[in-house]
Amino acid sequence: MTAAATLGVAGCSVFSPATVLKPYEPSDGSGTSLGDVQVRNVLLVSSGVDEPGVLSAVLVNSGDQSQDVDVSVDVDAGSAGSRTFSVPQGGSVHIGDPSGVAEGTSATDDDSGTESQDSWLQVPQVPVTPGQTVKVTFTVGGQEATVDAQVMLPCFEYATITPTAPAPTGTATETASATPSPSVTCGPAVGEDQTNQDESEG
Repeated sequence: MTAAATLGVAGCSVFSPATVLKPYEPSDGSGTSLGDVQVRNVLLVSSGVDEPGVLSAVLVNSGDQSQDVDVSVDVDAGSAGSRTFSVPQGGSVHIGDPSGVAEGTSATDDDSGTESQDSWLQVPQVPVTPGQTVKVTFTVGGQEATVDAQVMLPCFEYATITPTAPAPTGTATETASATPSPSVTCGPAVGEDQTNQDESEG
């Protein structure tokens, strides 16, 4: 009976797909692929409904030639933001990188092929509250994909991705705020020590 039970358990693992083989998003953002371009961790940072927002995403080009990626944030008429980003071959672009806004010039970091500047896409007005989603469309060549991007508050790891004032119109601005708006209430960050303490008490 023991041998039969063992075979039964083994059979389950044979016919069930391995969890590690299933695609999943390890962060708050969404993702998709368009040929050689992988779109990762797409989200929108905004302090509240009808407030401006900043797109955060990473474009990775695994191909052997540069790719132009058209990005459009689909919100209410008159509030949409769109822009084209050039992703170098074998490199990446981090949309929503505050250091890029501060520099405002086009260059490449070391030999990594990673664009770190002029990569800002701001939406003048986000019609939904944080926690809800907006649609963001990516187009490469003739391929198009739309993802549901979650709207996040400018807190913790997103505190540096805050809208500039006035809103940029397709170009980088002088500086980007590095702190969340005073009207935004961020909950306390739970540290590792606190987590371990909670687990031991449970």
